[in-house]
Amino acid sequence: MKRILLFSFVALSLFSCKDSANSDRPSSKYEGTKAQMADMEKDSPTKFLKVSGSSRNNLVNRTVVEGEVSNKSSLTTYKNIEVQLNFKDKEGKSLEKQKHTLEEVVKPGESADFKIKVKHVKDAESVTIDIVGADADK
Repeated sequence: MKRILLFSFVALSLFSCKDSANSDRPSSKYEGTKAQMADMEKDSPTKFLKVSGSSRNNLVNRTVVEGEVSNKSSLTTYKNIEVQLNFKDKEGKSLEKQKHTLEEVVKPGESADFKIKVKHVKDAESVTIDIVGADADK
């Protein structure tokens, strides 16, 4: 009986050991999921880039828009980030839209500040900022 118990214990110990060389490499399923995530992030930058900011008028009749772009992706770095400024009157009606490309490169999980100076739009009381596109950095 003791021999059977000892043999069972030894056999169980041998079969439960993993190859240490394989434990260092990610599984193919993980690599596949990672590749799918990277493709999704590259194809849909507006889902992973967030923008916040504010605007003010300076003394030389220019509107200064300052903000921050945050990259919420896990794997993709973005560049050539295109923002749209929407100038609105006091009732919230859109007066003019302008697109600008930011020079900043934003890595996954990081943020970048930006400043845009434009000619003041007549009757504009507020400005909203939206991300409309970006390129995935190679």
